[in-house]
Amino acid sequence: MTNTTMTRIVFSFGLALGACAASTPAPATAVDNGQPKMQAAIAALQHAKSAAESASPNKGGHREQAIGLIQQAIEAVEAGIAYANAHSTETGDAEGPAAPEPVNEAVAGAGNQPHMAQAMVDLREARKQLQEAKHDKGGQRVKAIQLIDQAMTQLREGIAFANSHG
Repeated sequence: MTNTTMTRIVFSFGLALGACAASTPAPATAVDNGQPKMQAAIAALQHAKSAAESASPNKGGHREQAIGLIQQAIEAVEAGIAYANAHSTETGDAEGPAAPEPVNEAVAGAGNQPHMAQAMVDLREARKQLQEAKHDKGGQRVKAIQLIDQAMTQLREGIAFANSHG
């Protein structure tokens, strides 16, 4: 096989791969489907989960419980987005991404717990985005808010535990 033939084969293969990649649909949370607040809530929840995972584990099990609740909230928001996608009355017009919502960034007692504090601020952001989201999303929006409230309680208890046992 000549170099020219090999180049043509590699080039053709590359074009075929590119065509396949271009036809792969984007995930529901990555496109503007008229649910910018729900998408912003997922982003904030993912940041909160990452921050909590980055915190040291000396929180009496509260950090781990918070991480689990945050994951459940992510799943509830994703289920809400899927519900809305299947029910045209639950979505709005494409609006582009939602702007971050200003939230109280002070976290009592978290001076020595910066990751836990960041997780709390991110959860406040997610909660505010969900409160401002349009429609009920098959009950998933409210469920996610409840899970966020529970996660925030666990973060507060984890901060208190670490402060009293550190």
